[in-house]
Amino acid sequence: MNDLKRRVVVYCGECGMPPEYCSYGPDFESHCKPWLQKHHPDMHKELRQKQKVDMNDEESREEKRLERPSEPWTIKERLTKFYEKYQPDKIESVPGLLEKYEGKEDKLFAALTKKYGPEPEDPFYAESESEDEMVRDVNELSLSDKKKRRGAAAKKESKGETRVIIHKIKRTKRKAVTTVVGMDTVPGIKLKDVAKVFSKVFAGSSSVKDLPNGNKEIIVQGDHVDDVAALIVEKFSVPGECVFMDLDGEFVPFG
Repeated sequence: MNDLKRRVVVYCGECGMPPEYCSYGPDFESHCKPWLQKHHPDMHKELRQKQKVDMNDEESREEKRLERPSEPWTIKERLTKFYEKYQPDKIESVPGLLEKYEGKEDKLFAALTKKYGPEPEDPFYAESESEDEMVRDVNELSLSDKKKRRGAAAKKESKGETRVIIHKIKRTKRKAVTTVVGMDTVPGIKLKDVAKVFSKVFAGSSSVKDLPNGNKEIIVQGDHVDDVAALIVEKFSVPGECVFMDLDGEFVPFG
């Protein structure tokens, strides 16, 4: 029969707890620590090193959590991440797919998500609220706002406060983007959250950009002027008469 190795447990002479626990107590600095330094200096040194490692690990996790890219994934990055998740052996085909489906990337991603599943989450949007939570908060805000303001005067004020303009910009003969200006005039809306919704709905890249005049715009890959206007009215409870579409230089209200 093998002899069991005897284990000696050290208890603090001040509080009666093992040192790894009494270090969290209120009297550790004033009573426990001096006792431990005097009677068990090696154990005190070991505990200090362990606490430093734990602290560094916590700081590293916090830094990693706070790290966020300044831009969302490009189309190429999105497609690469998609294949890394579902078909790693086909990553080499990404450049060819991009060339084949140039200008039709939204249809490509729609087909891929239907076949394999949802896209990997872009870390640019990782800290944002979920679409359902955001829409619910917006709807609740709209309901409470309506209770506070009644009558024609309230409607007039609402129209004056909110004005969203949607443009289509052609970049090449086959490629265009849709820009949305004025969503920051909608109460309770975060532009990055709106961009995330656009990205999911239209299966394409969507990002927030600063304009020279200090305003901000949301850029959506593809020609989605009508669909974006409908989404803003339905999902974010923006009155149709406050949403304008730029159709060949003429601003036409959606409602």
